[in-house]
Amino acid sequence: MTAPTPSPPAVTLANCERDPVHIPGAIQPRGLLLAFDADGVLRYASENAAGALDAGLAPGRPCPSGALPPVLEDALARSLRDGESPFDPVTLAIGGVVHDAIFHRNAQGLLTVELEARGPCTASVEPAAIYRALERIRHQQDVAGLLERAVREVRHATGYDRVMACRFHPDDSGEIVVEARNPALDDWTGRRYPAGDIPAQARRRYAANILRLIHDAQYQPVRVLGEPGAPPLDMSFCVLRSVSPVHLEYMDNMGVRASMSLSLAIDGRLWGMIACHHRQPRALPHPARLACEALAQVLSASLATIEGRERSRYSQRTDGLVSRLAERVSNTENVRDALAEGAETPASLLPCDAALCLWGNSVTVFGGIAPRGELAGILCALDQSGQRLVHTPCIARDYPALQTDLVPYAGLLACKFDPMNKGWLIWLRKERFDTGAWGSAPEPPHAAGPSGPRPTPGGSFESWREGVRNTCAPWLPEELAAADNLRDELSHIATSRAADVDRARTALLAMLGHDLRDPLQSISMAATLLSRTDGGARMGERIRYSSGRMQRLISQVLDLSRLQGGLGLGIEKRPCDLTELLRGLIEEKRQAYPGLLIEPEIAPGLTLMADTDRIAQVVTNLLSNARQHGAPRQPIRVRAHAMDDGVRLSVVNHGGPIPDEVMAHLFTPFKPESLGQSRNRSGLGLGLYIADQVVRDHGGTLEVECRDGLVAFTVTLPRGESAGGCA
Repeated sequence: MTAPTPSPPAVTLANCERDPVHIPGAIQPRGLLLAFDADGVLRYASENAAGALDAGLAPGRPCPSGALPPVLEDALARSLRDGESPFDPVTLAIGGVVHDAIFHRNAQGLLTVELEARGPCTASVEPAAIYRALERIRHQQDVAGLLERAVREVRHATGYDRVMACRFHPDDSGEIVVEARNPALDDWTGRRYPAGDIPAQARRRYAANILRLIHDAQYQPVRVLGEPGAPPLDMSFCVLRSVSPVHLEYMDNMGVRASMSLSLAIDGRLWGMIACHHRQPRALPHPARLACEALAQVLSASLATIEGRERSRYSQRTDGLVSRLAERVSNTENVRDALAEGAETPASLLPCDAALCLWGNSVTVFGGIAPRGELAGILCALDQSGQRLVHTPCIARDYPALQTDLVPYAGLLACKFDPMNKGWLIWLRKERFDTGAWGSAPEPPHAAGPSGPRPTPGGSFESWREGVRNTCAPWLPEELAAADNLRDELSHIATSRAADVDRARTALLAMLGHDLRDPLQSISMAATLLSRTDGGARMGERIRYSSGRMQRLISQVLDLSRLQGGLGLGIEKRPCDLTELLRGLIEEKRQAYPGLLIEPEIAPGLTLMADTDRIAQVVTNLLSNARQHGAPRQPIRVRAHAMDDGVRLSVVNHGGPIPDEVMAHLFTPFKPESLGQSRNRSGLGLGLYIADQVVRDHGGTLEVECRDGLVAFTVTLPRGESAGGCA
């Protein structure tokens, strides 16, 4: 006694993605199926095979001699002897009906034989007509013309009521690009179909199988029988393979009785389909299907050629633009200015609504408007991605924290080209409010279908319109490649310059560390002696002050070099009496600048674990900053008090608010506003950068606030272990 191969669980729309379509356990009833192992033992047979062949067939046994038609028996014998499949079909008569015997070897190594009947419902199709159409298709020069010619030729050759060319979008939804149809049918051109209409596993089968045919969607499946306990028969490439009941219901809802699909694949990727529908049962004989498969292969090859030619033209154009942009950047030190020169900018590289260059903590906009968010937040999110190329058509979905910052844009493409200077190129696109007509609602309603209560596919095929919000046009592969090409060129320039800077820094360190520091120390000592002589006090003091200023600048440059070289500042924490340190620094500043008003509010007994010299460097910098940029003849307030777990120190001066463009990179080295600053001609803009790094290395924060005519720099430091003291 034989048993049917195990059937998969009932298919619903909820589990359709997991439907094992390659092992349905049944075939369509327009033929029969046999599967043999290498020894000629019958392993599987469709339930109708024994009756149709009038033979005793039992899975697990060889077929009795004479049980099969001679032509079929001979073909099987040759295949088993040679170990190959006789891929050429054989025509034979069974019960007065002509059958096509189709062979293939499946993934289980079984020789599978399908005997497909040419019954009365089979369409009369001349394969020669399809082959003649191939030449007319080959002459098309663009995708639109190619598809339009293809649907007309296929409908003319096969006689289906409707033949559609469908193209898949990057999100796997489909669109009917063009169709040829019976005039009595509705026009479906331009309709979209959700990705879920073709589940992922079915999509994989379509990519592997060029042609799929259903001659009558109202068929009753015929079970495939095997030995008890046998695994399901893999029917991936069977032409008679039964179809998911959900798909049959889908066809019924469309009023379609017969269908044929021809897969259009490029490099193994499902590009689209030629879908054929008929309102009555209709099947194509095997020779006609072979001609249709050839047509689909030619169509896929032609699509690949046309798209390849279009990509080549696009690549040539973008390569030339990238080369010109890179040449401009290589000829100047300022990347942003170089990219903004002339009519060609990064915005010219690919379709976008705005393009940005973030470099050196400032932003340049190439066309469009800048997003309204904070630059720091955008940079942080991009850096945290850990990718050199970041792209999404839906910021709200993939980077929700950035949605507000990047208003009014919906999608972004960003590439990092200069890590040292936080260099990013960003392309932005606005929302594309898609109100395309959909052939069915992406979320079908629950209803009682033939397979029971569940979501029913395509319950209504009236045009259904949906607005897709917060999403831009997808970033195409060739656009991503163009952006990455520009990133690669600019990254190469940045790396080369970084190497030059590193060599220059090494030479500078040697000079600063030896050639300048020792002579400056000697000058300072001589100035001290000179200041003790009659008449030389004033000159000596000026020399001593100038040499001290130069030594401070040298120290700042050395610190910058250590930080950018990844060496750190070498923080050494020891018990620090912050109260005494602040009082001493304030007194030094008063002596250096007589008339400078400093109002201290320092709590007694403030102690913490810290590098005393580095904290002194921070305070000195904040006091100098307040003196240089504060309102003249207005006091500087220095406040320090204890908190529960640390110490808070503020240096406050009178002055107007710091401009936004300055605030954006206040704590970065070599600030542009330091150049030409009348009250800071000798500064390099390094002080606040180093002070911020010192505070960070202590686990603290350095913040600035402008309010009510005051500018306050506030340092918060943890107390650290083993630090006593009282508030």
